Amino acid sequence: MQRALDWLYRNRWPLVIVLGAFLVRLHWNLVVHPLGDYVSSDMKGYVSRADQMIDKFGVPNEYHAFFPYGTHFIIALVKALFGKDNFTAIGVAYALMGTGIVAYAYRIAARISPYKWVPPLLGTLLVFYYPLISLGGYTLSEVPFGVFMMMSVFYLLRLVQEGKSRDAWAAGVTAALATACRPQILLSIALFGVAWLVFRKQMPRVRWRHLVYAGIPLILVLGYSAARMHHHTGRIGLVSENGKFNQLFGRCHNKKASATPTEPGRGKIRFGPPPLIQLEKRAKTAPRSWVQLEPALGPELEYRGYIADAAALDALMAKCIRKTGFLGQVKYGIVNMLLLAGYNTPWPDSGRDLWRPRAIWWQGLYTTFVTLPVVLGLSTLFMRRTVASYGLIAIHVLALMITAAMYFGDTRLRAPYDPLLLLLALEVYIFVGLWAWKHGKTLWQRWRARRA
Repeated sequence: MQRALDWLYRNRWPLVIVLGAFLVRLHWNLVVHPLGDYVSSDMKGYVSRADQMIDKFGVPNEYHAFFPYGTHFIIALVKALFGKDNFTAIGVAYALMGTGIVAYAYRIAARISPYKWVPPLLGTLLVFYYPLISLGGYTLSEVPFGVFMMMSVFYLLRLVQEGKSRDAWAAGVTAALATACRPQILLSIALFGVAWLVFRKQMPRVRWRHLVYAGIPLILVLGYSAARMHHHTGRIGLVSENGKFNQLFGRCHNKKASATPTEPGRGKIRFGPPPLIQLEKRAKTAPRSWVQLEPALGPELEYRGYIADAAALDALMAKCIRKTGFLGQVKYGIVNMLLLAGYNTPWPDSGRDLWRPRAIWWQGLYTTFVTLPVVLGLSTLFMRRTVASYGLIAIHVLALMITAAMYFGDTRLRAPYDPLLLLLALEVYIFVGLWAWKHGKTLWQRWRARRA
């Protein structure tokens, strides 16, 4: 009994934070913001694909390969276990995944920060962090991706610190699951590989065999993904076909795109990223701002063919690149990265009067207090003393910025990374504060000595 009490005391903070995070998210998902009341647009797409997977398991469906499949697989699993219309079970599942994000953020902070009070501070903030709570109230991919990504970061960090093979396997499995939800994590994996090659002496416990162990689950998932892609479309690909379609917005800065099918049985599809739709309004609200949409060929583009028709999309992007030139594309990339920090309110809350003010307020806090220290924290990736700790977080920040520059930025797409960004910002504030205290105290003592 005494050992149990000692364990409870030692782990009082993580236990309280995990319990608090789960209760807050459970209350939100089941009482305040039931997931079943918000099944529209993208949410409806994930739910309908999960239903179709249950009703017609194994039947080819071309559109099922357009989006990454991890999220609707999870929803389909919950539906198969607890009932197709049981959104209470889905709400509980999303609450558990959201709690996992908080729990692993605490564990990462405990591994990285030299200050014992930082993990409780970060965990307490994340318990009530509205952007992630809000996204957990929609059947979207951010929360499933976020929990697997946070798990992969933790196990990778522990691998770097301890060099155990089990952590290499765990990092590989969780990164592979995150890939099924959002393939953008592949860029983070590639950047870590480069960092390890450059700073191998700073990560001596990570050996080639560990990279092989971590790579096996990833290769298996990518192999399955490619087979699934061919099964549904007859085409060669990896996780999904929406990459080139999203790239169209990054190269042309159009707010919407429409695909008119040329084959029978296909319907016309029209889509527009919410951050670019919101950005267009700046022409009226802030006409002198440097941050504008400025579409290359017009705000709305149309093409004939399937929505993922590579030839049609490549032709449109080539026109946009010729029209804007190199400098125009550079500006698009910079504006896309700025959209990660502001100039848009996270969707779906942005389209709902009840939740929009809360989303705007929280986004304002991030833009004001987190953006600059996170950018400063990128330097930890290039310093030998910090590359094996804070640098592992900076890798994800850099990958996120590159992805936004290539496609488009969005405060909602940034949200799964927010626990890592908040931790990095806290550490930068602490570093700057201690530096200012140390040097300020020295200057004050010199000034007093001169006065004396």
